Amino acid sequence: MKLKLIALLVFIGYASLAAGQTITDPAHIEVYVTPYYNSKGPAIDVGPFSSGLAAKNEPEFVATIAKMKKSWDTLNFAETYVAAIRLYDLGFRKESIYWFYSAQYRGRLFASLVDRDKMGSMGDPGFELFQAQNAFQQLVGPYINGYAFGDIDQLVPIIERVQREGKTVPDLTKIYPRVAFKPKSEWDAGNKALNDGMTKLLMTLKNEKASIKQQRIERGMEAKFGKLPSKPAKVAGP
Repeated sequence: MKLKLIALLVFIGYASLAAGQTITDPAHIEVYVTPYYNSKGPAIDVGPFSSGLAAKNEPEFVATIAKMKKSWDTLNFAETYVAAIRLYDLGFRKESIYWFYSAQYRGRLFASLVDRDKMGSMGDPGFELFQAQNAFQQLVGPYINGYAFGDIDQLVPIIERVQREGKTVPDLTKIYPRVAFKPKSEWDAGNKALNDGMTKLLMTLKNEKASIKQQRIERGMEAKFGKLPSKPAKVAGP
């Protein structure tokens, strides 16, 4: 069972840091995913919500999150990941978990349904997005999961919500208009495989709470992330 747990934690970007990545300040996500996000600044380039997401003025940022909620079904994974990062950094950490897992689901759906034979190479939208979804997951996961796994009872219903919302496949050609995807006849099967994987994740979380807690303590994650506060959710999900 321990091997199963370790495999799960690696899969969700929790158990290992990306090469060269260190977490010096658990309260601030320090990552760079070109060209979409750079924590220095921050510099954000994910579309029309970029300036609002980068805002240092909290009311402006919260207003931007509210606007994004109204466009929830058409947000791409890069927008959603960056929102999760900024929510976390600005102290809305419980809310950031929901946005992070939603972004991760969208990113994995993109990766499973993009036509890899037609996604091009460096500089092409399909290729850049494919690389970005993996980078966001690997770089951001250790932070938000480092916080989220401190309360499994809080985490489980958030993941269940993301799973429910993921049962319907969005029109990816509208969300990513310059990207070639597999035939639509394959989309439901690809999404079902992804959705079923979340069932296994949820079962493991429910059955392995004690093991996860112990591993957090042994690896210093509990000491690093356990006392981080979270502001009241003025920016509840859609």
